[in-house]
Amino acid sequence: MSRHQSSSTDKTMSTWQLASLITSTLIGVGVLTLPRTSTELLAERGWMATLLGGSIALAATLLIAWLSRRYPGLTFIQYSEVIWGTRKSRWLGKLISLPWVLLYLGHLYVGTAITSRLFGEVVVTSVLRETPIEAIIITMFCLALFLCLHDVEVVSRVNELLFLLILFPVLIIGLLSFQKADWDLILPLFSSSPLDVFKGSMETAFSYQGYEVMLIFYAFAQPIAQKSKAGFIGIVLAIGVYTLITVSGIAVFGSDEMQKLTWPTLEIVKTTQMPGLVLERLESAFLGVWVAAVFTTISNTYYAFNLGLRQLFGRGMVFQRIMSLLLMIPLFYLALIPHNIVQIFRVSHVSGYIGMAAGLGLPLLYLTVSLIRRQGNRTKEKGKVAR
Repeated sequence: MSRHQSSSTDKTMSTWQLASLITSTLIGVGVLTLPRTSTELLAERGWMATLLGGSIALAATLLIAWLSRRYPGLTFIQYSEVIWGTRKSRWLGKLISLPWVLLYLGHLYVGTAITSRLFGEVVVTSVLRETPIEAIIITMFCLALFLCLHDVEVVSRVNELLFLLILFPVLIIGLLSFQKADWDLILPLFSSSPLDVFKGSMETAFSYQGYEVMLIFYAFAQPIAQKSKAGFIGIVLAIGVYTLITVSGIAVFGSDEMQKLTWPTLEIVKTTQMPGLVLERLESAFLGVWVAAVFTTISNTYYAFNLGLRQLFGRGMVFQRIMSLLLMIPLFYLALIPHNIVQIFRVSHVSGYIGMAAGLGLPLLYLTVSLIRRQGNRTKEKGKVAR
């Protein structure tokens, strides 16, 4: 086995690291927009959309874990040619799977651009109003590039380190916002039609996207790591955070007022006070935590893209480092294409459907083909197919 092949399949991630990576990837820009998105169709019952939308993400993550267990030690890029090819014609499998691989990698690349642009818009409109948005985006890209220069073990440890820094402050702020809650604003509880609940859940499911990076990262799980358990913990934690924020937003502002706010979660934080006025402007601390959350989202997505591209061409770590730097230039211009916030949300909405196809449709398709062809569970942990 070549040096770059062995390094691409090192088993470094524990169950906890996998769970923290999932949660850190999911909690990002969507935190600021979810209360408005979830209440757009379901009004005061928007919290139902966060629960059901999270259930879709949970189902997709468990499917990805199941698929990864059938091909241990292989990423989506690597077992694509196994699923679609034969032992004698691996090149045929690589050719047939190429459209699906390109769809997946394209989604990761565009998703990174959209997330970075939304991040820049929030920072420029809320904190650094005199700073060019280009400078904000470039700064975040440089941080993501630094992570792409290292092995997967560094990614897992960074996510594990930032996980608690992201989770606990967001939970505390969400609970503190209940000080000014009017619980009558969330009533009635059950009066929406099943069709509206389904539509609202699909819209909210877009905010949970990011779990599709596990098509890459599950391959680096330790042999004793429980992938399904990690996926369950990671998604449930994200569901808890998103539901808490949505309920607090509805209880504080009401669903009608929520539709008038571009970044409703940020407005919730502005109305929240720490006991004893320990922090007079809580939004400053929140934005600091939120920057760390967006960093993990952008970095994990961009790393998964470059690692997938590296494996598609069968190259090593040097190739990944060079391409992560070169591809950052078109990524920067891609992030600047939308002219205003309305166009950004429109592009993000379309990207959500593509992400649903990549994160839920592809694992379902691959599992179906794998079961029909009776493949899986015969793949060695070192990244080679048993002969």
